[in-house]
Amino acid sequence: MSKNIFDVINGLDNAARIPALRAMTHSAMAKCIGAIRQHLREQERTERDEESQTNALDQRNDHDENTRSVEEIARAMGFGENVPAIKQASILHAVYDWANGELQTLITSQWDAPLSLDGMLKFMTEKAQPLDKALVKALADAARTDEKTIMQLHELQEMRDREKLKELLPTIVLTFNGFGDNGYEDSASDLPTIAQHQIGVKLVESLNKARDSVLMRVMRSRRLVDLASIPLIEEGVKAMTDWVNEFEKLHRDEIGEAIERGANVRTLDDLRA
Repeated sequence: MSKNIFDVINGLDNAARIPALRAMTHSAMAKCIGAIRQHLREQERTERDEESQTNALDQRNDHDENTRSVEEIARAMGFGENVPAIKQASILHAVYDWANGELQTLITSQWDAPLSLDGMLKFMTEKAQPLDKALVKALADAARTDEKTIMQLHELQEMRDREKLKELLPTIVLTFNGFGDNGYEDSASDLPTIAQHQIGVKLVESLNKARDSVLMRVMRSRRLVDLASIPLIEEGVKAMTDWVNEFEKLHRDEIGEAIERGANVRTLDDLRA
């Protein structure tokens, strides 16, 4: 493909470019935080192994299990198994830094501004992530239990995860800010295939939401002049959808393999559903 995601965004009118850049800023920031957390978990395991005086076999079993865990997370993100989590975080931060820098030159209202790092972390530590109803039912059927039990287990897991995240906040902030101004225009192309695809799908979803938000705002305010941005956002939806479709055709095998492995890969079909 001759165009990467930033190339497509740069060709959009500001009515679509702003929500697209804001969505990319948020997505890359959240994924970067996730990679930093994985890096910190790896560090903790390494330190624990060095201090442990358990027998060599137990250490070997723990190491193998930890290695599998790291590799599974890397594969889910689309990174190669040998790409360290801190390197993954660095690339994702570069995407965030470039998208955020571009966005800051365009916004004229506080409502167009993205979340700050503190704002994103506050969102992550205070808002529970809901489970899709279809997934709840599938899990309940597989575990031969009721949906209420699955929801309770999910809430417990979410609570523990948020508490752990709160403990790591100072280190996460220090690491995130430590990457500095590392953004560059081709950073999106350095993301693995699955990560690029997932961001593309996210942008289509975000642009659709931006269009719906304008419609709702006009219905409330009766400011018909705002309707002028609708076709411009629609053009953005089409441009981004075309890019995702072309990307899926080019990387059909790799995306298909990821789905077959059980990776959480969203597609345009999921958005339509």
